[in-house]
Amino acid sequence: MKNELLVERLFACDAVIGRPQVPFPGPEPVLEDLRRRFERFPIERALVRSAAGNYALHDLANQTLIRHLAGQDAYEGVYQIDPLDAPEHLDRIRRYRMRSVCLKPNNSYRPFCLFPWCCGDLYKMLEEKKLPLLLEWGSTVPNELHEAMTAFPGLRVIMLEIPRSGRQCMVEALMRQHKELYLCLHTRFSVFGGYPALCREFGSHRFVWGCGYPDTEEGSAVTGLFYSGLDQDSLEAVAHGNIERLLSEVKL
Repeated sequence: MKNELLVERLFACDAVIGRPQVPFPGPEPVLEDLRRRFERFPIERALVRSAAGNYALHDLANQTLIRHLAGQDAYEGVYQIDPLDAPEHLDRIRRYRMRSVCLKPNNSYRPFCLFPWCCGDLYKMLEEKKLPLLLEWGSTVPNELHEAMTAFPGLRVIMLEIPRSGRQCMVEALMRQHKELYLCLHTRFSVFGGYPALCREFGSHRFVWGCGYPDTEEGSAVTGLFYSGLDQDSLEAVAHGNIERLLSEVKL
């Protein structure tokens, strides 16, 4: 049955939970606040990363995330990973029942690059298991990503926080060359006519949806999607279908 938003459900791919490195006014982003804000629309499902991933090692970030999300299954944690000890990471991903991972190359405690000579073993594992890798555009060096996806063409990457204003030459060039690169359309992406133009060129199956929690108001992301001019099938694909397909194809 359709809800008032005219799609079966909304699945946000870019939520962040936990205390940020620099506190901001308003409620702390914890499960109770996330649920309260999401239920207004409703946003039924979400992939959730740990805010601690920006300033702590991945072990602490993952343990903090698990505590935040305990007792529910609508919001699925994203495992923060690093290039070291790929098999050990896989065991933990299975144990935590997660189906996606994120990398923080600019982490202040353990910085690294995305070149294959640094992350090759990790990419091989992610490619084999079809585990989606979430990256933030602001912490991604395009040439590093290009070389990584060239060396591992089956590596599935979801790019978060793509730039807002105008057409982006580097983003579009990467999309043309790498068929497993997906973009998260979110609050800050508000180019007039941008959604239909991108879907016409690359196919609506290359896009997922994000709401920007906690930094931005979810209503603006919902409005941006539903006033985008996409046809109904494309709306369903972006709103939930594409990410559900990617997660269902994970081989753990």
